[in-house]
Amino acid sequence: MKDKVINILKLVLEQINKHKKLVGVLFIVFVAVALVGGRKFWHYAESSEFCGSCHEMKVHYDSFMSSKHHNEHVHSCHTCHVGPGLKGFLHAKLSDGAHDSFEHMRKTYLTSPNSGLFIDVAEDSIPIINGNCVNCHTNKEYTKDKTHLEKVSQSKRKGEDGALADFFCTDCHIGVVHPSWSADVYKAYAEKKIPPFGTFSEDDCYACHRHATPKIVKEWTNSPHAKGGVSCLECHGDDHGQIVERRGSVLPSKCGECHATMYNDFAQSRHYTGRIVAEFDGFVSSTKNAVMRKDCEKCHMLGLSKTWDTGPGGSCEGCHPKHLFSRSKASEAKVCEKCHIPFRGPDHALLDMGVKSLHGKLYGRWKEEGNIKLRCQSCHSDPYNHHNFNRNVSLLSD
Repeated sequence: MKDKVINILKLVLEQINKHKKLVGVLFIVFVAVALVGGRKFWHYAESSEFCGSCHEMKVHYDSFMSSKHHNEHVHSCHTCHVGPGLKGFLHAKLSDGAHDSFEHMRKTYLTSPNSGLFIDVAEDSIPIINGNCVNCHTNKEYTKDKTHLEKVSQSKRKGEDGALADFFCTDCHIGVVHPSWSADVYKAYAEKKIPPFGTFSEDDCYACHRHATPKIVKEWTNSPHAKGGVSCLECHGDDHGQIVERRGSVLPSKCGECHATMYNDFAQSRHYTGRIVAEFDGFVSSTKNAVMRKDCEKCHMLGLSKTWDTGPGGSCEGCHPKHLFSRSKASEAKVCEKCHIPFRGPDHALLDMGVKSLHGKLYGRWKEEGNIKLRCQSCHSDPYNHHNFNRNVSLLSD
């Protein structure tokens, strides 16, 4: 057998030597055809049509072709799914390609949460896709608020192991290009204003409220909570029925689980403890338990107990604008002005900080001088108890 193979090889070499020119021409033609054909196949393999030729990917292809992302700037799947440079290309072909091929051969996608209609993107490709989102949308032409991208890049979320992980565009903007059952449901909830009931995950919150309350989601991404990976669930819980019943309110005691020092200071303040407004025959009525008119609640919400609250009540939201929870915003005079101004409800002469009062004149002068460090807290807050504003308010205690 070995001798036969050797003889055949010798015969082939003899024929090549006899017809060198012909073999050379044929070789050149072969190389040319291979280069041209290979180049065309390469470009076809890079096209969206090639991606959609697999029946599991057809639903992705159809949704992409009908989406706003299919335009002169995003003309193929590779614009989003392939990272920059040779590294990005190799990752797409080796990692993504291997993932999709294995899913196709093993048919594991048939039992996935998406009802087995299509193959989900590989987990290690999500950062690449989001990186391409940022690269494109940093262009002012495609982004109304460029600072939003900067804030999102600083935001974090807690992984399954409890460690902080990056927060991605796709955490909120699911279903923008490709189909997603949950995204369609969330959009329906938002459009019909139907509050969903049941328990939900962190991902559900971001994806649904991106449609229902986009301003709140944007405020959260600008907050220190986002940078620290504090999600909706940690403050509001996962029971949406209870969240709706409480109208999204969060008790100070919940805030105090993380901000213990601030909560303890606030719990000792007049804002929280309230004032006794009537007392007779053993009955005590205060600003915490009195049946308040709606006009009164706007100011007295700092200490007012809720109907569903079994604890001491109160609210941090009166000073800390949700969902920003900005310390600098809470220390601005206009936050205090919301309540401590004469034309807000009944005449509260001692609380008058209008522009014609001594308080107003002093603050106006400080503002003109550019002394922005002077706040209401400069006089009314103990430096060691910066959430207890009982300092220098002895007249109110009499």
